[in-house]
Amino acid sequence: MTRTRRRPMMKAKHSDSTLPLTEAHSGTKQALDWDEAKPERLVSRRLLSLIAAIPNPDVIQFLDGAYGRERFFWSEPAGPDDDELTIIGIGSATELTVPPILDETLAATPAGYRFDEIARQARMLFDGALIRMTNDHSGALANHPARPRLFGGFAFQDDFIPDNTWSMFSPAQFILPHYQIVRTGGRHYITINAFIEEDENLEESFEGMREALTIQMTAISTRHARLISRPEIRYPMSPESWAAIIYRATEAIHRGPLEKVVLSRVCEVQSDETIDGAATLAHLNERYKDCFRFLFEPYPHHAFFGATPELLVRKDSEQVTTMALAGSIARGRDASEDAALAEALLNSAKNRHEHQLVVQAILTSLDGLVDNLNMAREPVVLSLRNIQHLLTPISGRATNDQADLLTLVRRLHPTPAMGGVPTNEAMAFLRKNEPVPRGWYAAPIGWLDAQGDGAFAVAIRSAVTQHTRAWLYAGAGIVGDSEPAAEWAETALKFRPMLGALGVEEIA
Repeated sequence: MTRTRRRPMMKAKHSDSTLPLTEAHSGTKQALDWDEAKPERLVSRRLLSLIAAIPNPDVIQFLDGAYGRERFFWSEPAGPDDDELTIIGIGSATELTVPPILDETLAATPAGYRFDEIARQARMLFDGALIRMTNDHSGALANHPARPRLFGGFAFQDDFIPDNTWSMFSPAQFILPHYQIVRTGGRHYITINAFIEEDENLEESFEGMREALTIQMTAISTRHARLISRPEIRYPMSPESWAAIIYRATEAIHRGPLEKVVLSRVCEVQSDETIDGAATLAHLNERYKDCFRFLFEPYPHHAFFGATPELLVRKDSEQVTTMALAGSIARGRDASEDAALAEALLNSAKNRHEHQLVVQAILTSLDGLVDNLNMAREPVVLSLRNIQHLLTPISGRATNDQADLLTLVRRLHPTPAMGGVPTNEAMAFLRKNEPVPRGWYAAPIGWLDAQGDGAFAVAIRSAVTQHTRAWLYAGAGIVGDSEPAAEWAETALKFRPMLGALGVEEIA
């Protein structure tokens, strides 16, 4: 059995599965032992989920009203029918975690252990779960848009150990929210998730949940989150240090077998007031609707959020969707310059080579799990608010039951757009040369349900906050002919979404 250690600074969750959102927590939170966080403690308890249709809510206001609670947010780019899936989670009914692995046991831990362990815990959690609507007792709601979902993600590296920046995050961590709001297809729902013991009365439990829903829908706060003011900004890595790392990377690439490595740098923001995820998401929702917007706040004022253009994988029954996103250039000052830059990106040998490495690695990762692949011969240009990328959408059909969502996530992470090629050599280079641990940056973040369906994005264009501080991350793909100045400028562009979300206009 793998030895584990206690999470630094982690606090125990209250069992508040029947409390309305507005009711205050009470009592002193104690340190959480890792073994207490596992779903085995739920074996005698059953998950109940009650769904109610609601009027069109202001989702950001609802999120803002939960200030000081665990909060989760997921919103996808609108599809061809202009439909946009948005999911909000408030509070924690339960949490699934995989603790850090100590150095002496890392070599003996199977590859992909944390992905498989979360899948196992999720199966236990959803086993025997019962879903109802307030006006429907059929129980046949497993595929309802407001079905219960787990929100969470993974650290970039298998050997992640939380430091001061990521003190409330685990190598793998998912939360089933107490309250969940879903907006999709022009309809809106709220779901409450709770657990009952085997000997508790089912109908009485559901009635208590109905009362809690009624209270909750009349108790949304109007606190009005706002962006921070007068922040201090610091870039720990100088252009000279950045250049030195890139030169080490290009030398390693020329020696082989390393072909590409993705390097990242950090921007630190210090405010004189608490940085609030609701205010940042309001900004991201308005300006980056063509991206996946997310917030994972497992403990109050410790939040990871972003607006990423990159889908890692989506699974909907047998349908599997992913993408290759690599190769970047700036937006133009007008339509003519914009088109010229897009054409230059398509014709760039360096960017096309970098992109093709990602395409080939994804196809290799899907081999044996996905067939009937559909992929364009040539990439297209994805134009975002302040940057353009080469994009190749890829879709197919899951071949068998082994192609479950978290197996696909494990196979695809990290793509060469986030780690490099070959994967093992790139990850080893990053462990040795990247000065700041990535935490959850560039790692899978998303949701999954009881059927094993869900979606994960790659957590780029992101930041982690801790009370009055924020750490922003941006990366660039390095190949043999990469130039430090150009890669510095590219990462500066990639800082813009998060700096803007924090109310900061300066770019690196």
